[in-house]
Amino acid sequence: MDRTEMNRRDFMNQTAKTATVAALAGMIAKPASARVLGANDTIRIGIIGTGGRGQWGMKECIAAGAQIAAVCDVWDVRRNAAKAKANELGGGDPDPYLDYQDLLAREDIDGVYIAVPDHWHHDILIDSVKAGKDAYTEKPFSKTIEEGKNMVKEVRKTDRIVQVGNHRRSGDHWLRARDLIRSGKIGKVAWVRVFDTRDWSRGDPFLNEEFRGEVDWKRFCGKAPQQPFDVKRFFAWRWFWDFAGGLTTDIGAHMIDIVQWLMDVDGPKSATSNGGNYYFDFWQTPDVAVNVLDYGKFLANFDVQFVNGHDDVGGTFYGSEGVLVVNGHHRVYLRVDNKETADIDESKQPVEEWQGKYEGPAHVRNWLDCMRTRKEPNSPVEVGHKVICAAHLCNLSYRNGKTMFYNPETQDYC
Repeated sequence: MDRTEMNRRDFMNQTAKTATVAALAGMIAKPASARVLGANDTIRIGIIGTGGRGQWGMKECIAAGAQIAAVCDVWDVRRNAAKAKANELGGGDPDPYLDYQDLLAREDIDGVYIAVPDHWHHDILIDSVKAGKDAYTEKPFSKTIEEGKNMVKEVRKTDRIVQVGNHRRSGDHWLRARDLIRSGKIGKVAWVRVFDTRDWSRGDPFLNEEFRGEVDWKRFCGKAPQQPFDVKRFFAWRWFWDFAGGLTTDIGAHMIDIVQWLMDVDGPKSATSNGGNYYFDFWQTPDVAVNVLDYGKFLANFDVQFVNGHDDVGGTFYGSEGVLVVNGHHRVYLRVDNKETADIDESKQPVEEWQGKYEGPAHVRNWLDCMRTRKEPNSPVEVGHKVICAAHLCNLSYRNGKTMFYNPETQDYC
């Protein structure tokens, strides 16, 4: 190692120590562009990525009282549509941008809602917090485990409020389920199965939109390999390895989160994935995936496919004294086993049952509230990272054809 490298490392080590001391003392410097929000101040938001999810987030921000100052997208049609929608909803008359850096340079923007393809999450989130913006970044948190590590590190160098879009964390019905499991009421849980099945057999709905106008395809690709424009890759980017991780990361961000949150674990010891492309011939990522995660104290299955929706969405926590069932999106109930016969009586009514509701709007409101209070949001970067690491391990298993072993403490894998 030469002297320059040694000096650089000494500088970085000293900087890290100084930052730690400052954090403990509550003295992390605020970026010049960050303002302190009063209880009655209107929060000004920029939307980066104005597709379906970006416009949904914009609508929820407006419903919660925020104003939209700017919108950004590589496709002019979506930029213009978002601007018009914000105006229609009474959320202001936002300025449209092609380059997100121009949006981040605005000092009158307090926070950004990031809803871009997965391969852009790393750079845009880090650039946002460095620019002094609070951020809501859609799930999945990262495209790779390594990127996720760096995102957590860079966010924690700042005092910015970052909410990751694992919105199950803002559902009171999940809090009740978590507390019930941890109370021991269903006994020792040995197996968990979560699943998401949908019927897209008549066609991928992401391809229902007509392409028109102009798109900056080179900017869309970003640091992914540059390639000829392909309308399927543009609209259905989730199913191509250059841009995302397919169903396992897109859906795993929610379903694996349920497992790790309710069971109070940081990550699996190993992950094994099987699956393939059995229906959607243009997808690169599997349209059916069966994932097995070993957490040491229990085993979890995460199954996902979009060919047939018979099973809907849900999960079951199998305990020695009973089961906790998530039936559909929002019905949760507890059923106690018949210990006299050692059988489960399927006709037996649940001993407890409660309803939930879609958690997305509450998750956005939680972020906006935390922008004022400066408290940690329901899904901070560490949570988003731990959850998606497990999904990344499943994809690594699938692509390498072997079980992946993992240390949740060091986040090393092989």
